[in-house]
Amino acid sequence: MPFRPSHLAPWLLVLVAALVLWAPAVPVPGGRRLDTWTPIAHLVAMRPLLTALAVLAAVAWGLLAWRRRRPRGPALVLVLVALAAAGQIAPRGLDRASPEPAGASGVTVLTANLLLSRVDPAVLVDLVRRTDADVVALPETNAVAAGRIARALSAGRGEPWRAESDRRSPRDDDGPGPTSLVVREALGPERLTEPPDAPRAHGQVRIRLTRLAGPDGRPRRPAGAGPRIAAVHPLPPWPGASQRDWRRDALALRPLCRAGWIVAGDLNATIDHSPLRAVLDSGCRDAAAATGQGLRATWSGFGIVRPAIDHVLTSGRWRPTASGVLRIAGSDHRAVWARIVPRGDR
Repeated sequence: MPFRPSHLAPWLLVLVAALVLWAPAVPVPGGRRLDTWTPIAHLVAMRPLLTALAVLAAVAWGLLAWRRRRPRGPALVLVLVALAAAGQIAPRGLDRASPEPAGASGVTVLTANLLLSRVDPAVLVDLVRRTDADVVALPETNAVAAGRIARALSAGRGEPWRAESDRRSPRDDDGPGPTSLVVREALGPERLTEPPDAPRAHGQVRIRLTRLAGPDGRPRRPAGAGPRIAAVHPLPPWPGASQRDWRRDALALRPLCRAGWIVAGDLNATIDHSPLRAVLDSGCRDAAAATGQGLRATWSGFGIVRPAIDHVLTSGRWRPTASGVLRIAGSDHRAVWARIVPRGDR
């Protein structure tokens, strides 16, 4: 059979699919990966869905080629490429965490992007009630809104709550920049100062807890140093942009992982993105993926396709024992919570 250019088309299709599905592993000039280029960064955000579609398409393609006695090589290769990606993704839906020891003290951290400070404080009170959260990271929430939430929680929970906000944004900034945090006063929160090299794109708030919450919610002194918690909101990968700032902001979280922090917020990246993978390789662990919730969507910005870009990360002596994803009325994000205890706590 004479060679025709059309014979290359199936293989080119397989090559494109392989590059998209495995873009986080494909090196490009500048020490980066292919998924840091537009529009690949946005496609990789949908990698679980694209992988499932590739598996189905490859199987259907192979069956059709077999029935029509056409070459099945491209379909077979696509099946292998997609199944390999599925094998990397699927464990996020498997609960691999060890259970929380009886009587352990810990902290429940929740992150909730409040869409330009628009969400009603009553919604946060309900989320805290449902999760027993002790600390709530609030991306896209200014100081005025955070203060209202702290007051609503104090009234609704019957104990004082404190609000902390980044010091770069104006108190009433209703844009995406401000980041805040609310925390139970009973856990003895201490505000920590950001170092000069901390990401500046969006606000960041850092605290240390001097006490943990026991199984009954009552504060207890930890055996060692209390956890340090950072509420963060790195820049997103803007369409048409170089993605340099997005990658810089994400990679700036690596020192927190190396130092044993708990990191919570809208990270604007999925576990599939190479910048967040680099953060995890620095010592962090995604609480949702570790407890079987890593395939739960958290953002509806792509319509019916909803990437998981909100995270609670643990590192050092802190490990997750449970997590979940909950709807936030009035926001395009969902809340992610995680129960975290010290390793070896009894």
